[in-house]
Amino acid sequence: MVIEIEKLCVTLKEREILEEISLNVSENETVVILGPSGSGKTVLLKTLLGLLTPSKGKLIVLGKDMFNISREELLQLRKKTGMVFQSAALFDSMSVWENVGFYLLEFLRLSEQEIRKRAEQVLLAVGLSDVLDKMPDELSGGMRKRVGIARALISEPELLFYDEPTAGLDVITSTSITKLMKKIHREFKTTDLIVTHDLSIARHLADKIAVINEGKIIETGTWEQLLHSKNEFVKYFLNIGAAYENERF
Repeated sequence: MVIEIEKLCVTLKEREILEEISLNVSENETVVILGPSGSGKTVLLKTLLGLLTPSKGKLIVLGKDMFNISREELLQLRKKTGMVFQSAALFDSMSVWENVGFYLLEFLRLSEQEIRKRAEQVLLAVGLSDVLDKMPDELSGGMRKRVGIARALISEPELLFYDEPTAGLDVITSTSITKLMKKIHREFKTTDLIVTHDLSIARHLADKIAVINEGKIIETGTWEQLLHSKNEFVKYFLNIGAAYENERF
C-alpha cells in the first residue's frame, strides 16, 4: 500500500478541519479526492506532504509513519514524491529549463549541461519543445501547467500529487491537461493522488474516487458506482456538472 489513512483527524486553530478520514491508495493506482471548494481537499494534501501535522489517527506514506517521522526521513520521502501545484508555482526569474531542473540543480551534483538535457527530455514528455530558454511570463496558462508537471517528473517520483490541475484553464486546455495526466501515469508508472472539483478528471482518470465534504469522506467508489449513489450530496455534486462535463469529451 502506497498510502494508508485510517480515522485521520487534522485540527487547525482549535477547529477540526478533517474528521476521521479513511482511505487507501495502492501502487500504480489513480485516486481522486473530489469535492467542492472548502471541503478539506487541500488540507488533506498538505498533511500527506508533511506540511501539516495530523492530530490523531493513522497516516502511512510510502511506508513512513507521518506521526513519527524525522526531518531527514521526511526529506527522503519528498525525493520520492512529485507535486504539481494549482498555480504551477514557477519561479519568474528562472528560465523554463531552470524551473524544471530546479530539484537537480539544488540537490544533485550534475553539470548544468546534463540537467538542461534532462529538462529537455521531460519537457518533450509533456508535449513541449523549443521552450527551454523562455521565461514563465512568455508561456500560456496551459504551457505553464505542463512545465509544472515536467518539474514534478524530473526526479522520477513514485508518488505524484496534483492540486486542482485544471483550475483556471479554459475547457479545451483543461481537456488536453487531463489527457496528458493519463499519458504521464501510463508512461511513468506513477501512483497518482489528485485533489480536484473537476468531474471530468474524476470520470476519465480515477481508479477510485473519494468524495469529500465538510472535512469528511462521505463515499468512495468508481465513477459508475458513485453515479448510482443514494447519498444526496454525491448525487447533487455529480449531477450539477454532468451536462457540462459531457461536452468536453
